[in-house]
Amino acid sequence: MALRTAQTPPVMTVLGPVPAATLGMTLMHEHVFIDLARVTGDKTQKLFELPLAVKELADFTAAGGATVVDVTNRNLGRQPDRLVEVAQATGLNIVMGCGWYREPYFDDEVWTHPTSRLAEDIVAEITEGIGAGRTRPGIIGEIGSHRDYISPVEEKSFRAAARAHLQTGLTITTHASQGRVGLAQLDLLTEEGADPSRIIIGHCDQYPDAEYHDLLARRGAWVQFDLIHHKNAWESEKAVRNVCEFLARGHLNRLLLSHDVCKRAHLKAYGGVGYAYIPTEFAAQLKAAGVTEEELHTLLVTNPSTALTGHPAPSACRATSPL
Repeated sequence: MALRTAQTPPVMTVLGPVPAATLGMTLMHEHVFIDLARVTGDKTQKLFELPLAVKELADFTAAGGATVVDVTNRNLGRQPDRLVEVAQATGLNIVMGCGWYREPYFDDEVWTHPTSRLAEDIVAEITEGIGAGRTRPGIIGEIGSHRDYISPVEEKSFRAAARAHLQTGLTITTHASQGRVGLAQLDLLTEEGADPSRIIIGHCDQYPDAEYHDLLARRGAWVQFDLIHHKNAWESEKAVRNVCEFLARGHLNRLLLSHDVCKRAHLKAYGGVGYAYIPTEFAAQLKAAGVTEEELHTLLVTNPSTALTGHPAPSACRATSPL
């Protein structure tokens, strides 16, 4: 298991380390720049415009947001130097991801290098930085697999991520879409010795099975509902029910929320809900369903800080949140 020190460590952002107490309201799974189009061929699945990114993220800042975790890694179109520009322009803390996404997107090195070498590559990014400015990641991920299984080459990626986690102490965040594969991901990562409390299983809301969510939480992992970008009432109501069911099972301290903005249709400029939907409209829907201010603060401020650092969130975080 990863060792923890008595003192809460800082969180690495693209502008350098920041105290956990300054993270404030945090979105744990977003993409500022991304290129899914190189595999899908759909040009709307590519976010690349710097001025647009700044404009869209300004809405989150205006809603009281302070930190965005960008889980775009090396084969998803990560742009570390431009993330620095966005952070400087918006005043946001931006936490950058590392590692590899999932099989269709893998570079040749994932296929040809041994797991130990892949782990070394992740550690090198974390410790030495990336790009012209040597920008350092603050989270490992998103590390993904197929919907129903983890392929052999994806297994290498997961094992490498776990080994890098053990060496650096960074949290791992995963892509587990449309099924229960998050359990297999958790099995694989913990088999390598990763701390379940530093593992975030992503896209859990895309498989709205309360028993599945409950199993992950009982094993100590973070359950992430990160596809909250609905434009119709029915989908929004289902998202609210997912959250309320999870909280009713006693797992308030194991839940993370985000939008997973990853295509133009998700941006407000293209008719989507953007990056500020959760702290504005969705928060209001949760309150109407009985979620308290204190619970919202836990979901959007306390839990992200704890997930990123492995330590209970400093009380100073409350001062940075409008909730």
